[in-house]
Amino acid sequence: MHTTEPETGSVGPLREALVVCAAAGMSGVLRVTGDPGGAIHLADGRVVAVETPGAPGPEVILLRSNRLTRAGWDAAVRAASASGGRVSRELVTRQVTGAGELEALLRTALADAMFALASGTVAEYRAEPGPAGVVLPVEPGAEPGALLAEASRRIQVLSLLPAPGKDDQLMAAPGSVRPGVRLGDGQDEILALADGGRTARDLAFTLGRGIYATMLQLARMRQAGLLVTDFQGLPPTAGVDPGHPGSGGRSRPELRALFGLLRSIKSRS
Repeated sequence: MHTTEPETGSVGPLREALVVCAAAGMSGVLRVTGDPGGAIHLADGRVVAVETPGAPGPEVILLRSNRLTRAGWDAAVRAASASGGRVSRELVTRQVTGAGELEALLRTALADAMFALASGTVAEYRAEPGPAGVVLPVEPGAEPGALLAEASRRIQVLSLLPAPGKDDQLMAAPGSVRPGVRLGDGQDEILALADGGRTARDLAFTLGRGIYATMLQLARMRQAGLLVTDFQGLPPTAGVDPGHPGSGGRSRPELRALFGLLRSIKSRS
C-alpha cells in the first residue's frame, strides 16, 4: 500500500503507480482510495477497465441510454456465465449491439473513468495481483500513459470553460425552457432534469452519458445562459426573459428572490 498527500487533479500519483504496474506487466487491480476513488483493472500491464463512482460504467451507459434493455443485458450475462465466455461476445452474438459500436463505447467509458479518477483526489493506492475479473473488459487493454495523457488534456480543456464544480447543483435558468421550442443535442433532457438538486455526476448517471461529455455540455450551456448554479445571485445573462409567460412577468430581482426561496426550502427538506 502506498499513501500520498491528498492531491486534487491526481494524474501524478496515478502515473507513478501505473508506471510500476505496467513495467511489471501486472495483471490484477490497482485500488485507489480518495474522492471519488475506484479500481483500475490491468491485464499484462495494460488497463482493461476502470471502476469508479465518479463516472458511469459501460453497463450504466448501455442501459440508461436505452441502447439495450435490462432483460437483454441479464440474458447476455447469464449466457456468458453458463458458457464461461465473454458478456461482450454474447451482446454481439445476440445482435444487441455491434462489435465496433461496443468497442467504441468501452474505450470511451474507460477514458471517462480515468478522467474522473484523475480529476479527484488520491489518498492512497495498493496493487492486488491476480486475474482481471471484470464483466466488460477492453480488449486489447489501453496503454496507461496514453489514458493519463488524455485525462490531463480533458482536465485542461474544462479548466478553460465555466464547467460546474463537483458539488455544484444545477438549475435551468429562467426563460431557458420555452413551450414548443426544442434546443436539441441533448440539451432539452438536461434542462428537464436540472432542478437545483442534481450535480454533473447525477446528470451523467441518470442520462447514461459520459461524465466528461456531460461536463463539457454543461459548461457550454452555462456559457449560453441556459444553466445556473448560483440561484440566489442570478447573473443578468442567465437567459431570463421577464416577458416570457413562464416568468409570470417578474423582474430579474424578483426571480432571484424566488430562486433563493426555492433553494432554502430544498435545503431544509
